[in-house]
Amino acid sequence: MTTENRVETDYDKNAKPDGSARAEALERRAGLDAGLSMDLNELSTKLRGIQDFLNRKYYEVDTFVECILLSMISRTNMIALGPPGIAKSAILREIVNVIDFDVFNGTPYFHIQMGTDISPNNVLGAPDIEYYKRHGIVKRAYQGFLPDAAIAFCSEFYRISDQVANSGILTILNEGEFKNGTETVKTNLRFFMADTNFFPKQSDDLDADETDFRLQALHDRFLSRVLVSPLKDDDNKVRMILMDDHTATDIKLSLKDLMWLQDHLELVALPENIARAMVEISNILTKKNKIFISPRRLKLSRNLIRASALLSGRVTCKMEDLMALQFTFWQKEEDIQRVRDVILDTIGIPESDGRKYDKMALSIMQELQSNLDNTHSLPTFNPEKLYRQAVSDLTKLLEMILKKYPVPEEHPAVEKAFRQVEAEIRKLQLEV
Repeated sequence: MTTENRVETDYDKNAKPDGSARAEALERRAGLDAGLSMDLNELSTKLRGIQDFLNRKYYEVDTFVECILLSMISRTNMIALGPPGIAKSAILREIVNVIDFDVFNGTPYFHIQMGTDISPNNVLGAPDIEYYKRHGIVKRAYQGFLPDAAIAFCSEFYRISDQVANSGILTILNEGEFKNGTETVKTNLRFFMADTNFFPKQSDDLDADETDFRLQALHDRFLSRVLVSPLKDDDNKVRMILMDDHTATDIKLSLKDLMWLQDHLELVALPENIARAMVEISNILTKKNKIFISPRRLKLSRNLIRASALLSGRVTCKMEDLMALQFTFWQKEEDIQRVRDVILDTIGIPESDGRKYDKMALSIMQELQSNLDNTHSLPTFNPEKLYRQAVSDLTKLLEMILKKYPVPEEHPAVEKAFRQVEAEIRKLQLEV
């Protein structure tokens, strides 16, 4: 798609009849292209190529991979909740491997596993003893550690000790700054990800204790949150066992290009209707589901929405980009599907999906009828086999619906399609 054609998707043609919207979209796109080694279309294609590669190599990680990419593009701190051994760190290493750090002078990647035995020295670097003797304050040799890294990953983050938590890590995550001796050092950190086996309890939980309250300050610093689950599908488990661990991609993403996108996110237009939809989603979740979304979290979430537009090669946000809020608006694990459902309803996706499922079911039934008509006069005619195949296809469609909508009853258009597919299966089973 050419730049001229891509811009046609970047604005509402009816919003400004004088054509200024199109001119503004072209100007914003040119502003982004100006600092890139390639045009935005090429770069977004690269990013989607990385996304496709990871989703092919690993299984059932689509949401996790999307969250990583959106968080990285928007320079958003991210935390993943999930048990050990489900490829969280492996996938992040894949991301690190595709980044070209040639223009970077610091530490490309820093990884540490938190625990009670981990001290500030392990995270921030060893202190200069002579400096401390002379000045009575700590100055660290931080090269090779978190303040010097472009990308950092802290596993088992909530096992962090009080000593490390109080050593300045919050300032690094919040402000990108590090107090070192008498100097305030601007860190190199461009993307910080952590993982955990548990989230601290909320202050209103009856069994919350002092440790949970202490961890909440850290927990709030992660705008992006994603649940990563173990493999569920047995076929995918077989594929995992047989996979080639050395499969790689030749796609390379320049750190310089990534930094340019991060530093110029404001060039991605966020129209008023998108902002109003963000507020509407937030209000529904607060009133209906008692999920508190602070003004700070609401405002910062706009960057993930902009990142979603960039990942699609656009410089204007659309309603579909609001799906990025599924990574920012939940507090507890049980909130995840509620948040997703409210977003889907706000942007009208269930109605569209309901129509799509109806068409898919109709296509399966039409194919069955066509096969019956075309083979009934053949000696090998086996109607039971054709009915069984149609039942199998319709059952897969039910599984697809349930994967996206675990409770179809909450979405009338989806429930209607779901019930219709169930009815078709029952009818066909009588023929087998």
